[in-house]
Amino acid sequence: MKKTILILLLASLICTFAACGTTAENAGETTAATETEEAIILNADFGGYEFNVLTSGCGGNYNDFDFEEGSSKPLDSAQYARKKKVESDFNINIIETAISSGNTSGSGEGYRQLSTAVSSGTCTYDLALIGGYDVTTLAYNGLLYDMNAIPSLDLTNSWWDQNANESLGINGSVFYTAGEISPSRADAAFCILFNKRIANDYDIENPYDMVKNGTWTIENFASLCKQVTEDLNSDNIMNGEDRFGLLVLDDSIVGIINAAGERCCKTDENGKITLTIYNDTTVSALDKFFNIALNTQYALSYQRIQSGREYEDYLWNGDHGLFWTSYMKMVPRYRDMESDFGILPYPKFSETQDNYYSTIFPYISQFICIPAIQNDTSRTAVITEALGYYGEQIVKPAYYDVSLKGQAARDAESLEMLDIIFGNLVYDVGYYHQIGPYNKQLIYMMREGDSNFTTRYETYRTAAETQINQINNAYDTVTKIWGK
Repeated sequence: MKKTILILLLASLICTFAACGTTAENAGETTAATETEEAIILNADFGGYEFNVLTSGCGGNYNDFDFEEGSSKPLDSAQYARKKKVESDFNINIIETAISSGNTSGSGEGYRQLSTAVSSGTCTYDLALIGGYDVTTLAYNGLLYDMNAIPSLDLTNSWWDQNANESLGINGSVFYTAGEISPSRADAAFCILFNKRIANDYDIENPYDMVKNGTWTIENFASLCKQVTEDLNSDNIMNGEDRFGLLVLDDSIVGIINAAGERCCKTDENGKITLTIYNDTTVSALDKFFNIALNTQYALSYQRIQSGREYEDYLWNGDHGLFWTSYMKMVPRYRDMESDFGILPYPKFSETQDNYYSTIFPYISQFICIPAIQNDTSRTAVITEALGYYGEQIVKPAYYDVSLKGQAARDAESLEMLDIIFGNLVYDVGYYHQIGPYNKQLIYMMREGDSNFTTRYETYRTAAETQINQINNAYDTVTKIWGK
């Protein structure tokens, strides 16, 4: 009866959106509370159950469980060990379906696969890790379980990212979040790489010291970038054959706003998504960044020349840039680079700002969620907690301490920077819901060499406000199902 009522409520979702969801079965179900870490690692026998996981993302971060024994890569070996441990403890088989989302519209393959599964009324997937654009569409269409509604799932545990829970929650519900189940969260964190050889050659002030003493600001960052420019082939043309203070990833522009302590959107005290992207701090931070990023004497927007790994490798391995606005997934690629390099957080807006903030790259973001149709929410919760617990105990050390700290990060100070980056991750609901879509418009500004954010903001403001109103109305309907 309850399931029927929930399905009828979901059918009333506004037709603006791509799909209408079915429901969570027995929202109040589950009795097995997981009170402590000790309870999570207790063995349980689920009779050989096939625990199906769907993983999907735009940036290729969609394989977390399909690894074989004996890998020489520490991270792959750790993920295999975690999988086998959970399978053994609970007598289950973890089956992963890994696909690329294929687009950035919010209705990609990850969305289609999960919405079809839920709408069928059967539990095709017990757990899913879905790209940010797709997972938000699933959430406001009622296709995901409220993770806060499962008593045996405790999102306050240390393997869940509390920044994600707080930033992504709606009206007391959490439909998707992040944690140690998948290293894709860390891979997607924006960072800045810097070439130590170039820094030494040009007698650049030590950016590590600047980070630690609080002077690593957007203005000082730009000042350092402007100390490096060199026409290496002496043809009087600055291009990819030369040396710059900054190599610019187009998407890095969205991280500048978050690094300044601002957000495209926030959720207010009433559980409503609100548009917050336009203010004096945002405008000033963007102006300071555009001042260096669009200056072709000191900065190279390399994707305007050529995109892809081969060209990135050519530029970074060839010492063509002092700084590179990048993201953590790139770091292990260069552990054998001849010139030494370091890792930095994005700069603050001003020295009075409390923290350095690092954006979770929207394009390659991936979030943990539970499909709305479940055969046994207690079982799903226990296994999910176990995956998170052993992710923290087994996978995280391999990623953080071995793959990065032990190999790719070449000095103790870079390790401090990793702690700063991973300790202050930013999850911007405006970017994942593609409000505006300002995330794309910012990237278009970089591509077009347009620094007038005020005009761009006003052009899309009415559409953004209408979009937010529609999404909030949809969430109102969905969260009422969960008694919120």
